[in-house]
Amino acid sequence: MSEYQYYEFRAIDRPLTEAQKSKISALSSRAHVTSHTASFVYNYGDFRGNPEQLMSDYFDAMVYVSDWGSRRLMFRIPLSLIDTKKLGRYCISEEINARETKQGVVLDMNFHDEELADWTEGEGWLDELVEMRAELIRGDSRVLYLAWLKAAENALRAEDIDDDTLEPPVPPGLNQLSGAQNVFVRFLEIDEAMLVVAAQKSEEQKEDHLQLENWVEKLSIEEQHEFLRRLSRGEPNLSVLMNRRLHELANKTQCSADGGGIGQRTIAGLIQAAEEWRSRKQEDERRKEELARKRRLEEFAVKENDAWQQVEILINEKKPKSYDSAIGLLKELRNLRNTREDWKDLKSALQKFNRRIRTGRRYETGYFMPV
Repeated sequence: MSEYQYYEFRAIDRPLTEAQKSKISALSSRAHVTSHTASFVYNYGDFRGNPEQLMSDYFDAMVYVSDWGSRRLMFRIPLSLIDTKKLGRYCISEEINARETKQGVVLDMNFHDEELADWTEGEGWLDELVEMRAELIRGDSRVLYLAWLKAAENALRAEDIDDDTLEPPVPPGLNQLSGAQNVFVRFLEIDEAMLVVAAQKSEEQKEDHLQLENWVEKLSIEEQHEFLRRLSRGEPNLSVLMNRRLHELANKTQCSADGGGIGQRTIAGLIQAAEEWRSRKQEDERRKEELARKRRLEEFAVKENDAWQQVEILINEKKPKSYDSAIGLLKELRNLRNTREDWKDLKSALQKFNRRIRTGRRYETGYFMPV
């Protein structure tokens, strides 16, 4: 029996027909189906449909979330718009899979992580993540590398791969993730240290300043007519195919280079580098905290006399809340003694203050300051 499961599907290139909508609605009484979306929420029971089959037959994107730590994202992309060989380089384990269907390639990123086990709303994720499908179609492989980074670490922990397994091509722009890619990092909770270390070998993403429209006339008359015919039929993503052809004419590589080549670093090397980065970050944070503490004490030292007077006022109020405030000031005064040469004088003052507490009824409350 489940506690929370959320499925959402999206038809992007073509809307669902009325017959398709009826067939999908019949899968569950919980179905919410429109011409472009279908969603299912379960607080008990399970989904009777087959997500893989639905993606193959009807939809272009899907997200699945459960409160026991399952996160799944699928994209269907036409074969003419994706390099399947390049895609296969990132399929490090069963958590990343690419299946060819009659309608295209279904990229399936399916993760289960107990650290993600928490009640969460599934609504809204796909709205934020769906743009990555268009990025993949344009040749942006950053989402593939991000998924590989998560999957490879999991696979090594499960001893499904060796520690000398090499990373795939490092795409440009890992230091400049898109909005959807940043959401994907949160969706899978990809380790910050791993991402920072991986990005060290990633080139900056360069803008394409090539004026592609200037190359349209270089197309043969037959090619121009063919593109126009396909445009009249409403073929989706036709601009991507046309721009690739124009890039070829301009002797440009397709959309974005892989950058870095294959097998720069091993997964074990990435994990070790991430641990070292994390240690440096913690040490930097510790130093910053220590510096902030010293600055705070320096500022407090200027107000030392006022602090003693305020302590006196608070104690005389004889209220529990006032005692707590007095204790807070006394702790700061005690901390101050460790940074000053005249700390013995401060210690003596604290001892005198405690004697005053012990001689009055205030001592019964337990409010005295250890020195």
